Amino acid sequence: MQLLKKGILRSLIWSLPFAILALYQGWSGNTEAVHKMFIYAGVAFFLGLTSVIYEVKQWSFKKQIFIHWSVMHVTILPLLWFGRSTPITSLQDTARLYLNFTVSGLILFTASYFIIRMRRQVKAS
Repeated sequence: MQLLKKGILRSLIWSLPFAILALYQGWSGNTEAVHKMFIYAGVAFFLGLTSVIYEVKQWSFKKQIFIHWSVMHVTILPLLWFGRSTPITSLQDTARLYLNFTVSGLILFTASYFIIRMRRQVKAS
C-alpha cells in the first residue's frame, strides 16, 4: 500500500506541470497545444505511477523489467496511438511510432538504471 501511495504521489507531481501548461494554453486559445499537454500529462502520470515497480524488493530485476515493459505497452503506447500525438495514416506511421516508443523507453530505462545504481552506491558508502 505504501508503494501505491508513493506511485500516486509521483504521478501527480510529474503530471501537474503539463496540466498547468494545458490550462495556460486553453486560456491562450491554443486548443491543439491543450490536447498535446494532456497527452504528456497522461504519459507523465503513468511513468510516475509505474516508477515504483523497481522498488518491489520481492521481484527479481528481470521480473521488474518485464512488468514495467508490459505496463508501458498497455498504458502509454495506446495513449500515444489514440491520443493522436503524431499523425498515423499508414502502417509505416504506426511502425515509426512504435520504434520511437521503444527507443525512447530504452534510453529512459538505461539512464534511470545508472542513476539508481549510482544512488545506491552513494547510500551504501
